[in-house]
Amino acid sequence: MASISISRTGLRRTVPALAAFVVGALAYAPLYCYPLLAPQFEATFHTSRELGQMPWTMFLVVSALCSPILGRAYDLVADRWLLMLGAALLGAGWFVTSICTDVAFLMAAYGTMLAIGTQLVFVGTTTAIARRYAGIAGLALGVAYAGPGIGVALALPLAAGVIPDIGWRSMAAIFGGLSLLALPFAWIMTMGPAILVSGSRASSKDGAFGSVVTSGAGLHETSGPGAIAASHEPLPPGSRTRGEALRRSIRTRRFLILLIGAIGIGCIDEGIFQMSSRHAVAQGIDVGFAASLLALQSYAYVAGQVIGGGLSDRFGRRFVGLMCAGLMFVGATAIFTATGSLLPLAVAGNALYGFGIGATIAIRSATFSDVFGGHNFGAIFGITAMAYPAGGVIVMNVGGLMYDRVGNYWPVYGVAVVSILAWSTALLIAGPRRHGLRKRLRRARARLPI
Repeated sequence: MASISISRTGLRRTVPALAAFVVGALAYAPLYCYPLLAPQFEATFHTSRELGQMPWTMFLVVSALCSPILGRAYDLVADRWLLMLGAALLGAGWFVTSICTDVAFLMAAYGTMLAIGTQLVFVGTTTAIARRYAGIAGLALGVAYAGPGIGVALALPLAAGVIPDIGWRSMAAIFGGLSLLALPFAWIMTMGPAILVSGSRASSKDGAFGSVVTSGAGLHETSGPGAIAASHEPLPPGSRTRGEALRRSIRTRRFLILLIGAIGIGCIDEGIFQMSSRHAVAQGIDVGFAASLLALQSYAYVAGQVIGGGLSDRFGRRFVGLMCAGLMFVGATAIFTATGSLLPLAVAGNALYGFGIGATIAIRSATFSDVFGGHNFGAIFGITAMAYPAGGVIVMNVGGLMYDRVGNYWPVYGVAVVSILAWSTALLIAGPRRHGLRKRLRRARARLPI
């Protein structure tokens, strides 16, 4: 009987992360086929490359603007309904995209339903997983974030082969159906009593993931022991509300430094992913092979999410994060210098970069969870979620504008290198410290075979 109880407890602890994996795969796989869709949009509507990137730019702008509001909503409303709303908006957005008649209509579709739906899913998944696995969120977030990587890796080669035959409009309709399949998994991800809220009408009991309090205000949970949460610090004299704790947290230098670093991650990820395939084609690499390189990058991204996130739980966010920043730099350099006669360099570069950025994104979210987890984490993460699309807007516009003027994407590489330095500096200065790191490293080396 004891083994059955342990098995059930383990299952309850595993299901949220696995369901989040599926939700992420179904939500993000269609979105990150944009490098394949952009040339189709440009050909259909006879636009320049700069204008062809505008639907994605609008997507990023609205994502940034709505993130704080959506993050706050996850502190007040049951996460199940908001996550399901996000999946429904994604499905509707793709169906609207399939009937667009011009770029302005396309920008509206990407900038409303797709942007808001994506941020509902992203912020909700991150806050739900960070709260359920507080203190060991690196691995759990890595598993959850591996879903988008696997989804994109599978979708890219399939979409590349199918779009020429059925057209981008039919492909968008298929994407809408796939997005709606996330609805039952969003329900599963939020099952169980691992939730905590404050309120005047509250009753508590023990749950699978910790203490549970229910109230008329909705359901959510706090970050567990081990989080060095600014929002858990005692309120200063005269303070009466959690709103004051939230404002105090976001006014700290630590928050601002990490926010700047997160903007850098948006520049790195969006710039390399969106522009590297087009740069590869300009360097003499076959179009089909360039799409396969993106798929490889996505598979490596998945490995980075899980392995890097798990290692950061054990050896610390700073140590592992800085190593992964080095991998990103080497990988990005190889990607941009590879040509049609140096295909092994392109393969190695995409693998290294994919692993590095995957681990970095898991470490970024775990870092914010460690430092700011608590009753205001939804609002805090909603604010920090503005950083990624803001970085994407910067690099996408630099890429489009500079290509139309100088005829290549090398400026994107420059932005990426500066951004890697910005994130590394932010993590080094403001990241959570892990005591006993040297002892853990000595133990790990002692286990290695001689």
